[in-house]
Amino acid sequence: MRAADLMAKSLEKQGVERMFCVPGESYLALLDALHDTDIEVVACRHEGGAGFMAVADAKLTKKPGVLAISRGPGATNASIAIHLAQQDAVPLVVIIGQVAREERGRGSFQEIDYEMMFGGIAKNVVELSHANNLSEVVARAFHDAMSGTPGPVVVSVMEDVLLDEAADLVWPVMHHASPGHDMAQVKEAASLLAKAKRPLIIAGGAMDTEQGRHWLQELALSQVIPVALANRRQEIFDNGLIQYAGHLGFKIPAPHVDLLKRHDLIIALGTRLTDVPTQGYQLPTAPINHAPIIHVYPDHEPLGRVFQTALPVLADPAAFAEALVAEAGVAPEERISWVEEIAAFVGSVKNFEPRQFDDGLDFGIVVQELAKQAPHDCIICEDAGNFSSWVHRIWPFDGKNLAIGAIGGAMGLAVPAAVAAGLRYPGRMVMAFAGDGGVMMTGNELATALQAQMPVKLVISNNGSYGTIRLHQERDHPYRTVATKLTNPDFVAWASSFGALGLKVGMGDDVAGIVQQFLSHDGPAVLDVHSSLEAINAFTTMERLRGQS
Repeated sequence: MRAADLMAKSLEKQGVERMFCVPGESYLALLDALHDTDIEVVACRHEGGAGFMAVADAKLTKKPGVLAISRGPGATNASIAIHLAQQDAVPLVVIIGQVAREERGRGSFQEIDYEMMFGGIAKNVVELSHANNLSEVVARAFHDAMSGTPGPVVVSVMEDVLLDEAADLVWPVMHHASPGHDMAQVKEAASLLAKAKRPLIIAGGAMDTEQGRHWLQELALSQVIPVALANRRQEIFDNGLIQYAGHLGFKIPAPHVDLLKRHDLIIALGTRLTDVPTQGYQLPTAPINHAPIIHVYPDHEPLGRVFQTALPVLADPAAFAEALVAEAGVAPEERISWVEEIAAFVGSVKNFEPRQFDDGLDFGIVVQELAKQAPHDCIICEDAGNFSSWVHRIWPFDGKNLAIGAIGGAMGLAVPAAVAAGLRYPGRMVMAFAGDGGVMMTGNELATALQAQMPVKLVISNNGSYGTIRLHQERDHPYRTVATKLTNPDFVAWASSFGALGLKVGMGDDVAGIVQQFLSHDGPAVLDVHSSLEAINAFTTMERLRGQS
């Protein structure tokens, strides 16, 4: 058989049901081979959008997303998603069509050395120059993408290799091992916990599984421990519980951080404790925190990398949490007042009071109404930007929701992520939140949603600015803004051009009525919110931040 057919069969063997691509001439034979499989191949409008869809699909399925792209421009366009997968610890397998063997190393048209290009962000980069071990390489790519800290693996296939004859030998699935916990470490963790009157759990993405969510809640409830959630991981724990200690994202109020700093023990579960959830390595404080740290992660690399850790644990954090629930004794009564104090502060933050501005709507007014009217199981897809602070402050995440956020800060994720979510969950409402900057980067993927007859709902915070950069300019260089003002298209007409319903809402409009019309539309819809630039995020204003560096 052709090597291309072997690759298609190997992808099926690895459990691939869907892959995302922009078709390219450098892997035409693989596209032809996929025609004879049950794999759904989703044609996208830009490789960046296709990559974001693959990343989003992986976040939803907990299995590697698959992206196929052409050489040169295709690969460079997709690099933003490969970087996002690395930042967000998302398993991703990227297949790139490479130049033919006789052209390799000659500076050929669109030739790139992908090991050099992606070596710093991919877990592994492999170039196939013959068909002998093709199926093994595919199997290993899926294994490597999932093992340890999940991430992207790049497989470059020379164009003519796909046409070679290959033996009909499909490599089996290579299951990755999940590290088991040591009961001695569980007992030591229980001992540290027994002494703590103000423990704090910081939970991250490796707890975002059914088991992880369950045992996180069980540990918090049984041991009376507040739970703070890492950046854009808010959906993994019920925000309505008294143990909810808030979201450790960007720009959270300083008094919130100061309150959490009063902990006497940190239990970090499934987070790498990078700069954002630690609030600039201050929660806990690097390199030596004032209180002991128990850090549980399924890869040794983040353990002890930045912080002196009393108990570094290489283990599945969900299984470790389960064991700790069983081993820990009765929680000290003093923890109740600690939990109540944090809950009171977090409750005051979540109690959003709309503000009035002269330059547009407080975006929180619209988010608040959407949260009231949207279905309970609505899937949330967030782009990068300060507008998302209202979603994190207001949305009633209950520990069962599905949400996809731009952990790596890449603008343009929301619309492609919504397409991936709509394909994966066709019976559920999918709502994308984007700023006017980010939506113009990948909003063209709305065409992909329309092609799939997907009723995606897109909410645009339209304040005529690259808002986050404008905020930083005003903070560091007051009144000296450069290159942050945007002149936008008519987003209502833009939506109509795709065949979607376009609605706008601004000052003086019936927000509740327009939101009801937006959500009840049975097809795709775009809500253009003329939002205030002065109200740059959910916690502050441009005027208050100006010159505060």
